[in-house]
Amino acid sequence: MEWIECPSYRKYVKAIDENCSKIVAALNETKTRNLSLVARETGMPPALVHYYYDKLARRGIIKLKAVLNFQKLGLTPVILVAKLPYQLADEAVEKLKINDYWRTVAKGYTSEEIHCYCLYTIPHGKEKNFENFVEKLVQHKLIENPKLYWNPQRICPKSNFQWFNPNTRKWEFHWNAWIEEVSKLLEAKKKYRIEKEEVSEVPAPLDDTDIFIVKKLEDNAEITFKELAALLGVTPPTIRYHYYKHIVNYGVLAGYEPELHPYPKQLSQKLIVKIKFNSNRTLEAFIKSLENKPFTQQLLLHARDLTLIMKVYIMLDQYADFVKSLAKLAGNGVIAKYTCSVIKQNEIWTKTLPTELYAKGVWKYPHEEYMNKLVKFE
Repeated sequence: MEWIECPSYRKYVKAIDENCSKIVAALNETKTRNLSLVARETGMPPALVHYYYDKLARRGIIKLKAVLNFQKLGLTPVILVAKLPYQLADEAVEKLKINDYWRTVAKGYTSEEIHCYCLYTIPHGKEKNFENFVEKLVQHKLIENPKLYWNPQRICPKSNFQWFNPNTRKWEFHWNAWIEEVSKLLEAKKKYRIEKEEVSEVPAPLDDTDIFIVKKLEDNAEITFKELAALLGVTPPTIRYHYYKHIVNYGVLAGYEPELHPYPKQLSQKLIVKIKFNSNRTLEAFIKSLENKPFTQQLLLHARDLTLIMKVYIMLDQYADFVKSLAKLAGNGVIAKYTCSVIKQNEIWTKTLPTELYAKGVWKYPHEEYMNKLVKFE
């Protein structure tokens, strides 16, 4: 295809080879940001690992993300999925952001409807208040048919460049082979255990310095102790102490994950897919089949409902084949039902922790303020 030969595409494919795959696999396994440990895992010289990682990062192909245990922070994650009225969709998005504890808000388009996919992290004990906030949005007819998924589990998709051919420098998308892989995983009758996050009702005893570091790690997972120290006006050893003795020791930081953008933005499409499964066995086999594939950026699982929310990043010309593959998996009985929403590049918003609401180990939740702001829009 002629558009594949554009300069931006060539810049991406020239950066990917087998060494890159080894480095990404090691990052997925070690959950570290320490490239010396990655070098040890791959058996590659540290200087070579730094060279390849920097090359991928400069081109925007890889971005390291800090993975937090929100329960340890005293927060309960919740996914909100709802239909947006067509004429009020933009206004609804702004109202969803009135609550300071939103982390992701995305507007998705299906063939018939507009949906919102939102992730919030609500302070412990304020879950009912948040449900009241959602009910008020419904009363104002800003959202319809809301569904809340409390305590979803974040799963590392372990994406990689398996479908990239380093010899031809081309992507080869093996959708039928993926479907067959799911079938073989099910035929094997082997249990594929999903690593579960620790759920704790008792938050870690963090201070303001700890929370500041956590927020900055969300902004930039590669920020150094020296840079953090300069921002806070303290010494690097002070940052090191808080990082290891508090943030890591208390389990607030679960590790790091690489998020891949293996294709240029102008040639790509973002999707959010909500999938309902028939059984734990089909769910686990499906998640296992995603390993090393290049299209999954994030997985959020609500195990009780057997529901998986996928954030997908795919080449434009592969969108139809991806949806066709989901339809085949549904026809094979792997998937009970699914909704695939197209996300515009500029209609997915993210933010970090509202640290301005944290003081003396407690998160402030100004519920009345949020409700009053909604009333103003009646």
